[in-house]
Amino acid sequence: MTVQSSFAPKFADQVLDTIREHDMIAPGHSVLIGVSGGPDSMALAQVLTGLKKDLDIRIGLAHLNHMLRGNHALADETFVREFAREHHLDLVVETKNIAELAKHQRLCVEEAGRNARYDFFTRVAGEKEFHRIALGHHRDDNIEQVLMNLVRGTGPLGLRGIPPVRQGKFIRPLIRIPRADILAFLDEINQDYRVDESNEDTSYLRNRIRHCLIPFLEKEFNPDIKAGLARMSGIIEQEDNFLGRMAQTALDNATTQREKEQIELSIPAINKLDQALGARVIRAALLSVKKDLRRISNTHIRDILYFAGKKGESGKSLDLPGQIRVYRQRDILRIKKEETALRTLGRHLKTRRHQNGKPDENPGS
Repeated sequence: MTVQSSFAPKFADQVLDTIREHDMIAPGHSVLIGVSGGPDSMALAQVLTGLKKDLDIRIGLAHLNHMLRGNHALADETFVREFAREHHLDLVVETKNIAELAKHQRLCVEEAGRNARYDFFTRVAGEKEFHRIALGHHRDDNIEQVLMNLVRGTGPLGLRGIPPVRQGKFIRPLIRIPRADILAFLDEINQDYRVDESNEDTSYLRNRIRHCLIPFLEKEFNPDIKAGLARMSGIIEQEDNFLGRMAQTALDNATTQREKEQIELSIPAINKLDQALGARVIRAALLSVKKDLRRISNTHIRDILYFAGKKGESGKSLDLPGQIRVYRQRDILRIKKEETALRTLGRHLKTRRHQNGKPDENPGS
């Protein structure tokens, strides 16, 4: 990447600072970049290509054709293929019918597409031995996610927004960069990109947040609302990380036995905790067994704490989404992922919310 002006180097320095601040990449790592052809992923591919020597990393690209936009999707794929050829970068392309997948899985198209992308990137990274998967989420994406979570009803996890690093594998080097700076960077280095017209469709909540709510807040309440929300998100991220470390220590102290799809906790140890910390411990225990927190709501967490606190409930159980059953045996709380459907198993108690109840927090983008 050859540039003559001053903005592009500053842009690269900002990205480099974010990478170092969050320890995203180590020398010798190989990084798979998810590239759609849009401005965010093209900026990410360009800036990481320019920083490749400084970081001492290997780079590859991955593109998933969602088959949602007909010839436009094919044009996106062709564009990405040409970029990879021009820059001598390895590229893996796969096509998946997301609309059909969403129907089969009974999910909205957005969620089905997101799941398919993450599954695709994870599989390619494993097969091609990439250490990290870089995604193009930026500051405006994070702000929109915070507001989406807020209007849905959320806790601290939702208000911290999109994590810069997730699962020690997915990294977001542009997460502190505004969308306007990304477009300015691309313009300065003369890098073309594809435009997804569905980003203007306000039938999607994210687009209504972007095109309606944020401009309204800027006009009527605070012209610098984006910076304020970004600052709030960063503060909550720091505090949430601290509380998360406390919860992990408490979980380790309360754990009496741990297996691949099962964990046993001391009920007296759980009941001694402050309710807020106890909720975090239960959430962390569920995550260790279920591997994600999809469809796990705050009500489920409260039900488990109530179940642990009740007397005379030994031998009974609670059912949660994802084939998770919580047993109580005297002073032990066992959280287990069952191999068979819960309805085929024995007697149990019901939680106060249906298993398909909407979570009150977004477990991560």
